[in-house]
Amino acid sequence: MSKHVIILKEKKAAKELLLKLREAQTPILNCDLVEPLDNKSDHENFNLDTSEEVFTEQSNFNNIKLLNPALARKDRQKTLATWLIPFGFIAGLSFSQMTDLKTFADMGFPNQLEKLLGGLVGMISGALGSFFSAGGTTQETFDDLRAIRKKSEQGFWLLILELPIEIELPWAIIKGTDSPEIISIGKE
Repeated sequence: MSKHVIILKEKKAAKELLLKLREAQTPILNCDLVEPLDNKSDHENFNLDTSEEVFTEQSNFNNIKLLNPALARKDRQKTLATWLIPFGFIAGLSFSQMTDLKTFADMGFPNQLEKLLGGLVGMISGALGSFFSAGGTTQETFDDLRAIRKKSEQGFWLLILELPIEIELPWAIIKGTDSPEIISIGKE
């Protein structure tokens, strides 16, 4: 999927843009509206018509995985741990069985627990592997996130659109709005 962050001056413009995209039947996989980090401008002077609500909810900048690398890293760690911890246990158990080493028996543990302790060491290795391999972000993504955060701190609203990878943003519709900037963030 392709992810695009459309930076808008006000919430009303984001609502109108999304309505136009839906009228044009643009296939949107996910849509988030992120309020500015310095949110003083739009709350008082804009009433939302609840009968025609476009967004399911308005999000905070720090609660969106795309904009917060720490949340994305935690999600990757959980996913990796799901696979690496059981795999590490099985690998440790198999290694202890195949090599018939007496590492833990030499340390005073009962001989019967040798294979199980080898599996536990493999499981710990899998947990450490999931922690360290979840890693960070690329420099290009980091620069994009810094630019997006700066715009949000300046009071701009962020409309995050996720589209199927084969679908291009409808530029004719977007040019019709008062959009100062569009940032495309990686394709998955």
